[in-house]
Amino acid sequence: MSGRIILLRHGQTFSNIQRMLDTRPPGAELTERGRAQAQGVGKELTALTGDRPFKIYSSVALRAQQTAQLAARSWEQTRGLPAHDIAVSLLSGIHEVFAGDLEMSNSEDSHREYMVTLRGWLDGDAGARMPGGENYLDLLARYRPTLESVAHTLDAEEDAIIVSHGAAIRVATCHATGIDADFAFSGYMPNCRFTIMEPRGRDFGQWTLTRWADTEMDPGRAN
Repeated sequence: MSGRIILLRHGQTFSNIQRMLDTRPPGAELTERGRAQAQGVGKELTALTGDRPFKIYSSVALRAQQTAQLAARSWEQTRGLPAHDIAVSLLSGIHEVFAGDLEMSNSEDSHREYMVTLRGWLDGDAGARMPGGENYLDLLARYRPTLESVAHTLDAEEDAIIVSHGAAIRVATCHATGIDADFAFSGYMPNCRFTIMEPRGRDFGQWTLTRWADTEMDPGRAN
């Protein structure tokens, strides 16, 4: 088994409840349910990683930092480790895709436009962006170098858990692995679910996808 990159979506936020397009850091904080989700996924990841060494990273957004910290504390409790034994490091460039002029909107029209634009991001349509927002190339220009930098630091049996954001995770994973855009579009990423990728020494775009949310992937499907 090779080193793995686990892209974990943050827990539920108050903006999620209100269906706000909240994409600019620092953003909303976690709800009580979101905090419970973060603690639960910490226990889940403890079992998933087993005895493998790991590192935990977070985007700069408040919700991602809270999720990473709560997951780390839950991990410590599960393993009987001292409090704050697990460090969380911040990474630049892995925040959510900017919604532009639709920031903090929760109208039905905004959500329809968002979904159309998301499809374009996954398809590799450089013209797909919300008014004043980013396209998929803008996202990858900041997200890809960060993932590649982390991948280069991984030992063969080491995991990197990176707390990020729903649309950014779907777009980055799609383009990192070449997974079918139809699958990525229909494959919603709920709060505190994750993708697992294995670079295996290959270039970005040829990484192997082994899990998407709660679906175990056939490695042959990724490329």
